This record gives sequence, structure tokens and C-alpha cells, in this order.
Amino acid sequence: MKFRTFPILFFLLLISVNNYSQKKNSKTLYQTSPIISLLNGVMNDSITIGEVEHYGDFGLGTYNGVDGEMIVLNKKVYRVDYDGKVNQPEKSEKTPFACVTFFHSDESFDWNNEMDYNKFIEKLDEKLPSQNLIYAIKITGRFVEMETRSESKQAKPYSNLSDVLKNQSVFKFKNIQGTLVGFKFPNYMQGVNVPGYHFHFLSLDKKEGGHVLNFTSGKVKIEIEMINTFEMNFPQTKEFLKADFDKKPAPGL
Repeated sequence: MKFRTFPILFFLLLISVNNYSQKKNSKTLYQTSPIISLLNGVMNDSITIGEVEHYGDFGLGTYNGVDGEMIVLNKKVYRVDYDGKVNQPEKSEKTPFACVTFFHSDESFDWNNEMDYNKFIEKLDEKLPSQNLIYAIKITGRFVEMETRSESKQAKPYSNLSDVLKNQSVFKFKNIQGTLVGFKFPNYMQGVNVPGYHFHFLSLDKKEGGHVLNFTSGKVKIEIEMINTFEMNFPQTKEFLKADFDKKPAPGL
């Protein structure tokens, strides 16, 4: 019996490995839940960091109880705490919101001129072939100024994210080297993700970072990936299933 079942088991293993390899090579963005869930105060879920890593090596998110800002870069997951310290969470920690992809750049170019955030975004928009697609964007280099934030872990009963961020920590840096990890979502996906650009920052020395509020760029390299497929998990927690998403939440990101 053992010899008869071995070919079947081996065949199933090959299928599993092949599917995983295809996912790593595809331009697929995976998201653990709709952003409207987090905005409305659904801040716990059962998906672990270890599971998130299965779907991508590049991305962003947060942790249960919005316990800091998540950055996924070069196959490693980081957290920027409320006090600004950067650490790597245990794979067993859980997230209520994360979006990741296996990053494969379609286009890259260098910009050497200093630009404020609004000018930078205006020029970046001109590089995109369409405003109706999802893009993964990696920006590496020097930033003349960088402003980021993080938030403290919340306790139940949770408020909405807008209220939580009234007590956020804001960090300001000058002449800092690092990487912006982010995405651009089309406006028609509001409620699913953040319309427009959403960036998290991690410094080169892995000691500073957070959700990006503002920046002035220096010499940077921009890499852009066009996403072909979008996958989203629907949480099965009691909090998500009973939440009322009919009311539009106050902006939180």
C-alpha cells in the first residue's frame, strides 16, 4: 500500500509546489480584508503574519489592535511601534489588515531633483499608463524630509480608526535614506482599499519608519509593478460578520 500511494502523494505535492511557484511569479495582490472594516473599528482578525508571508514579500498593513505600522520588504516583516522603534514581529502575531504581493518591477527610473510630496505624486501619475489599475510602488533612496506616524495598541471596545489616530505619534526626519513601500488603488475601489497612494517607510538602517504623511524627495529610484489580479479574504470573525458598513466612516488614512 505504501508503494501504491506514494506516486499519488508525490503528484499532489508537485501540484502544491507548482501552484505556490505560480503565485510567487504572478502579479497578484493579496489583501486580508477590506479597508472599510479597519476604518470602522474591526481591529482584530485571525490571519497570522506567517500566513501573510505566504502571499507576498512586499507590502504594508497593521497588527491586531492597530499595534503599530506593518512594512513587508525583501521577504521580511517589520513593525514600527507607537514610540517609533522598529522590530520584527513573531510569525504567530495576527493582522486585521494587510496587502502584499511578490514584487516584480515592470518599470524603473531615477529622479534626482528635490520635490515635495504633491509635485512628486503629480509626476508619478504621469508615468502610469492608466488610473484604473492597481500598482505596487517601491521608492528607494534619500529623502530630504520624511514625516511618518504610528499608533498605540488599542483595547476593546474599539473605536473607529479616525478616533484612534487623534492620538497618533508623528516622527520627522531629515536627510534620511530608506525605502517607501506602497500601492496606488483606483478611486472606484474605495471601501476595498485606500483610493490613491498609500506608502509606509522603512529607513536603510531599519531603525525608523511608519505610515507616510509627507516627504520631500532627494535622489531616488522608483520601481513600479502593474498588478494583474486582486485577491481578498473575507474575515469570518464575529466582529466582521456583525459590523455595520452602511455608514461611511470618517477618513482614517
